[in-house]
Amino acid sequence: MSFDLFPELLCRREFLGWDRPLLPGVVRYFIDQAGETGRLDLSDWICVLPTAQSMLRFGRLLQSAADDQGLDYLAPRITTSGELAELLYQPEAPIAIEFEQTLAWARVLRHRDAESLRPLLPVLPESDAIGPWLELAGTLRRLTADLAAHEVSFADVVSVTDSDAEQARWKLLQELFELYLGELATAGRSDPHQQRRRAIKRKTIRSGRLIALVGTSDLNPSIAKVIAEVERDVVAFIAAPEDKEACFDWLGCLKPDAFAEFQLPLTDDHLVPAGDIADQATAVSEAVTEFASRYQPEQIAVGVTDDSHVAATEMQLDGCGFSTYRHVGWTVASTAVGRLVSLTATLIARPTWRSLAALVRHGDVHRFLLAQLNEPQSDAAQPDYLIPLDQMLANHLPVRLSDPLPPAALKHYPAAEQLRRAVLAWLAPLLPKHLSDGPRPTQPIADWCDRLLHWLDSIYADLGTADLEAAGLGAADATRPDRRLTVEAVAKVRDLLTRFTKLSRHLDAPVTAASALEMITSRLSDLRVGQNQNTDDIQIHGWLDLALDDSPAMVVVGFNHPFVPSAVTSDPFLPGSLRSRLRIADNERRYARDLYATQLLLSTRRDIRMIVGKHSADGTPTPPSRLLSASSPPDVARRIRMLLAGTRDKVNVSHRWDSDRKTTDLPIPEFHPDECPVKSMSVTAFKAYLECPYRFYLRHVLNLKPVDDLARELAANQFGDLVHAAVEHFGESAEKDEADEKRIFESLRHHLHQYAADQYGDHAESAVRLQVRQAERRLHFVAAEQAKRIEQGWRIHATEASVEESKGASITVDGKKMGLRGRFDRIDRNVQTGQWAILDYKTHGHKPEKKHLRKNRDTGQYEWIDLQLPLYRMMVPFLGIEAPPQEVQLGYFNVSDKAEESKINIAEFDEPLMEQAKDLIHQCVLRIFACDFAPSDQGVMYDDYEMILQTGVASRMLAGAAIAEGDNDQ
Repeated sequence: MSFDLFPELLCRREFLGWDRPLLPGVVRYFIDQAGETGRLDLSDWICVLPTAQSMLRFGRLLQSAADDQGLDYLAPRITTSGELAELLYQPEAPIAIEFEQTLAWARVLRHRDAESLRPLLPVLPESDAIGPWLELAGTLRRLTADLAAHEVSFADVVSVTDSDAEQARWKLLQELFELYLGELATAGRSDPHQQRRRAIKRKTIRSGRLIALVGTSDLNPSIAKVIAEVERDVVAFIAAPEDKEACFDWLGCLKPDAFAEFQLPLTDDHLVPAGDIADQATAVSEAVTEFASRYQPEQIAVGVTDDSHVAATEMQLDGCGFSTYRHVGWTVASTAVGRLVSLTATLIARPTWRSLAALVRHGDVHRFLLAQLNEPQSDAAQPDYLIPLDQMLANHLPVRLSDPLPPAALKHYPAAEQLRRAVLAWLAPLLPKHLSDGPRPTQPIADWCDRLLHWLDSIYADLGTADLEAAGLGAADATRPDRRLTVEAVAKVRDLLTRFTKLSRHLDAPVTAASALEMITSRLSDLRVGQNQNTDDIQIHGWLDLALDDSPAMVVVGFNHPFVPSAVTSDPFLPGSLRSRLRIADNERRYARDLYATQLLLSTRRDIRMIVGKHSADGTPTPPSRLLSASSPPDVARRIRMLLAGTRDKVNVSHRWDSDRKTTDLPIPEFHPDECPVKSMSVTAFKAYLECPYRFYLRHVLNLKPVDDLARELAANQFGDLVHAAVEHFGESAEKDEADEKRIFESLRHHLHQYAADQYGDHAESAVRLQVRQAERRLHFVAAEQAKRIEQGWRIHATEASVEESKGASITVDGKKMGLRGRFDRIDRNVQTGQWAILDYKTHGHKPEKKHLRKNRDTGQYEWIDLQLPLYRMMVPFLGIEAPPQEVQLGYFNVSDKAEESKINIAEFDEPLMEQAKDLIHQCVLRIFACDFAPSDQGVMYDDYEMILQTGVASRMLAGAAIAEGDNDQ
C-alpha cells in the first residue's frame, strides 16, 4: 500500500475538544494509558510542541501529574516542531550554523562579476564593504529557508513568474544557490534544508521513538514531509471536537479554506476599548484587578501581541501590587553586557572622546576602570574619573582620541589623559596600533571572536557571587534580578563567541574589528534571557504561546491590526501576490492560524478580556483586528462602533503611587547655616544674589555649576572667554599702543589663535573652528575702534587688574566687613586730558543702562538688576587711580557681531541712581550676613538649577493641574 496515496494511515489523530486546555488533556491521555501499572514510561516517545514555552509547560504538567498519581515517571524527549526534523536523520556533513550559511552566500556574491548580479539588485554594495554584502547574504539565506520550508525550489518560482526580468532574477538565484551549496561542501558543511531533501530521497529518515504532535496545527510542509517518512507511529493531538475534523489535514494542521467562513464565539463583554499604549496597560491592570477577586495571581495570564506592550503592562501591574514574569524575556542587547558590546563597537568604529565618555559610564566598565586607575597601595579614596572627564569635555571639546589633547586640557585635567590611556590599553587587542584614519587591520571573524572572548573575560571573569563581592557589590547583589540577567547574558554572549570561533576557515572572511563587533552586536537582539519565576507571578506570554496556555483567566492586550493576525508585508523577493501563487505562508494561512488560536482562547476559559487599543507604542493608529469580522455583520458593526467610541466601565484600581498630593514629594533642600558662610564676594555675585539668593548660595557657596559634556560648540560664556583672551593679551602686549588698525588686528588675531590652540588644540570640532573665525571677524571691529581710541589720546593703562580683600577692598555695613573681589578687563587713561576710564568687554551690543536697569511696571521707576559698574566705582580707591571715583568713566567695550554696535559705550548713571545702587549693595550685604538665602518667587531666564528647585516642565504641569482642579472644585 502506498502511503503517498493514503497519508492518513501514517498518523492517528486524537481530537480532544476545545472546551478545555489541550496540554492538560494530553497529559490525562498519557496517564490513562498508564492504567494501573503504577508506571508512566514515556521514554519511547518524542513529544513535539509548537513553541519553547509550551514545551516547558508540557514537561512540568507531565511531571506534576505523575507526582500527584504516585507514578514511576520516565520522561519523553520533548522538543519543538522547528527542531524535530534534524532529530530524524543523520546529515552527510555537519549542518552549517546560520552565520556560516550567510558567509557562504556572501562568498558566492562577492566572487561574482558585478554585471552578472544586476538582475538581483540594480545597485550593489562596494566590493570592499563586507557589512552590506553580509546583509544581502542574510536576506538570501532567509529567502532560501522560507522557500525550502514550503518545499518550493527556485525553479518552482521561475515557473510561476510573469515578466522576463523576474524570470532572469530567479534563474540567477537558482545558479547562485548551486554555487552556495558548493561553497558549503568545500567547507565540509551542509545546508539543513538540502539535507532534509536528500534524507527523504535516500529513505534514511528514522525515528527510534513514537512521535506525539501536540497542538502543532501550523507545521510547514518541509517538516510534514519528513514526518511522512517516519516508520514509527505518529499521533496528532488536536484541540478541536471530532465534528471539526474536516478543518484539519492528516497531521492535524489547519486547512485555511475551512476557516474562511468560521465564526468566533465572541461576545461584547470580551472586548475592552482603550486608547494609547499607556491606556491599554491601564485597561490590563483593571481587568487583572477584577480577576484577582476570583483567582490567584498565578492563575491569571496576560498575553501581548507585540513586544512593545510588555514594559508598560509590567509597570502598571507592578504599581497595582502584582508581580509579573515575562516569558518573552529580554534581548541580550538590552542587558548590561549587550550595552557594553554595543558601546565598545561604537568606540572601535569611531574612536572619539564622545564614544569613550559613553563607554566609561557603563556600570561594569566604571568599576573595572576605577580598580585599574586607583593605586593599590593607597588607602585614600580616589576621586571618580567622570568628574574631570566631563569638565575636560565641556571646557575643551576634544574630538578624536588619536589627536593630542590641548595643552590647557593636559594641564588642568591629567586624569582625563590617564583615563584615555587606560581605556586604549584595555581595548588594545581590538584596536590598531595607531588610531589614524588609515586602513584598519583585518582578521578572520573567528580570530576576532577569540580576542573578544578574552576581552569579555577581563571584565566578567567568573561572574557570580564571589566576583560581585570582589567588585564591591556584596553577596546580596548576586541575586539582584539585573545582575542575574547579566550573568545569564554573559553566558549567552560567551556561547555565541565560542561558536563563532569555530567558523569554517574556508567560509570565514577577513574583517576589521569594528565590522566583527557590528556583526556580534546585531545578533544580540536575537538572543534572549529571562528572570527567575516566582509561584505568585502573573505570567506575560507572547501571542503564539497563548493558544496552549491553560490559565483559567486571561487578558490579551493589543488585539489590533497589524499585530493579530500578523501580515506578510512587502518582500523584495517574495511579494504577497507571488507568495499566494506559490501557496506559502500567505495572509490567508496566518488568518486561519490566529482565528483558530482565538477560538481556543475563548472556548477553553470562562474569563477573558481582549484589549483593543487605538494607537501603538510609537503613536501609529491601530485599527481593531480583522479577526473581529468572524462574526455576524450586525455584531461586527456594533462592536466596531463600541470600540471606536473608546469608553469602558470604570474599575477602581489602587496604585502604589496614588496620593492626594498635587505636587512632587521631593523636598527642596533648605540652608540654615549657623554663621554667614560668605566672607567675600565677587562683583558678578551681586547680580546672582539679586536674581535669587537661593541660586546664589548654590553657585557661589556650594560651587554647584552645570557641566555640559555633550556640547559640540562653544557656549556663550566660552565664546566670550575666547574674545576676552584675545583683547586681554593684546592689552598686555607691546602692540597695545599701536595706532595702525591693520597692525592692531594682526596682533589681536595672533592672540586669538594662540588662545584657541591652547584651549581647543589643532583638531577642534568644525563648529569651534567656525566660531574662532566668527571671533576673528569681530576683532576687525575692535581694531577699528581701538585705532580711534588711540587717536583720541586714550592708552591702555592696565588689563585684568585685580582687587582683593587682602588689598583692603571691602564694604563695611553695621560694623561688619564684607570683602570684595574683582577683575577689571581694562583700565584706560587719556594722556591728553588725564581722564580715567574702566571698561568691561562685552560680546553683545547693549548699552550699560539696558543691562543694569529695569523699569518697574507698577511704579514706573528704574530698578537695579546688575550692580557691576556701581561696584567698580566703589573699588576705584583700591586700583591706584588718582582721581575721585565719580569722575572715572564706567562703561562697556562692546564687541558685537555688528560693526555699528562694536564700540565703547560709557554709562550715563546720574548720582541719585548711583546712591540707590549703593544702598542696594548694602542691603544685599546685610541680608547675606543674616543668612537670607530663600528662593526668589520670580523666575530666572537661564536656570541651571530647575531640577533642584523643581521649576521645570513637570513641576509646572503638576502645579497647573492642581490649580485647574481647584478651580473645578470651586
